[in-house]
Amino acid sequence: MTAAPLPESVQQFVGEHIDSAELLEILLYLHRNAGQSYTAEALSPAVYTVPAAALLRLEELVASGFAASDGTGNPAYRYAPSSPVLGAGVDELAAAYAANRIAVIQSIFQKPKSAAQSMADAFRLRGNR
Repeated sequence: MTAAPLPESVQQFVGEHIDSAELLEILLYLHRNAGQSYTAEALSPAVYTVPAAALLRLEELVASGFAASDGTGNPAYRYAPSSPVLGAGVDELAAAYAANRIAVIQSIFQKPKSAAQSMADAFRLRGNR
């Protein structure tokens, strides 16, 4: 049985917001446990990373509008999308991940080329004709 391809909207969401499997795992962990708060130390074993890396990713999620911090000296973080659009995107990403984990992870590492690289490739192809 072959898994269905990822929806274009999930591919686009990953391309715009997810730059690593570690960030994906932390975001989805917070999403699954919405309403709960975690310090980097508490979260790191659950997502198989070290606290320093978890802290960096959690701060990225705050800066991107996916999470909120309580702002204390040892901050706790919770899932808190800053807009309904981001929340819906994470919901769709979580569903796609549950259905086809490999395809979601592959999409992180197979992001589309930059616009500049695509243009350079187009000129290279034209020159060979």
